[in-house]
Amino acid sequence: MSKCFVIEYDTIDYLSALNIQNRIRNIKEEDREYDNFLLLLQHEPPVFTLGKQGKRSEILVSDEVLEKEGIEVLEIRRGGKVTYHGPGQLVAYFLLDLIQLKITIPDFVHKMEEVVIQTIMEYNIEGFRREEYPGVWIKHNGQISKIAAVGARASKHITSHGLALNINTNMSHFQMIIPCGITDFKPISLKEVLNRSVDMREVYEKFKNNFTKVFNIEIKDLSPRDLLTKIEKKEKEREKQKNNKEK
Repeated sequence: MSKCFVIEYDTIDYLSALNIQNRIRNIKEEDREYDNFLLLLQHEPPVFTLGKQGKRSEILVSDEVLEKEGIEVLEIRRGGKVTYHGPGQLVAYFLLDLIQLKITIPDFVHKMEEVVIQTIMEYNIEGFRREEYPGVWIKHNGQISKIAAVGARASKHITSHGLALNINTNMSHFQMIIPCGITDFKPISLKEVLNRSVDMREVYEKFKNNFTKVFNIEIKDLSPRDLLTKIEKKEKEREKQKNNKEK
């Protein structure tokens, strides 16, 4: 069975998390035996990210409003259009070698969605896919709504980015954008469906357990500090090897 380190953060700003992903990707591209990682976190401050197909016009408010709300806007190399990340939303970043795991890219997307479907099922919420729209959807009060967005990247069969599941999310921020380019259906959170706040750490644990089952992977917890130590050690090894080759 393949293995994966899981790192849990309370909150972390978007660019810091992106930097960590990029550093891991750089290592994994040179060393296909390097570890797999799953980052579980919430982003603070809140941020709108524009994917490869995203447009500034899909953000419906002025820069002044964004500044007042403390929302950043960033262009990111992932699939999809504009989406939102903020406190109360579970974000999962998958740093996996699909060749090592023997998973195709379509299977990877399907498995990400399945982890969400199994996780919200534990709250008696039935999630489903829609062929024309990636992500996970639910039916609530007779309306179809999106509870999780998927926007991953796979280059050289190494993945980054991932998904965002709305738990206690400030859903008013979604009204400032056209989320994922979709105008016909509104996003929804677990809190709205259950009519109560949900313990984020509880969701982290359920998500981890379902990730293990769906991906058939063994997980090991790693602290954020130990992750950075692990990355720095590998980077120093790579730099030393590079210098030796140049001599």
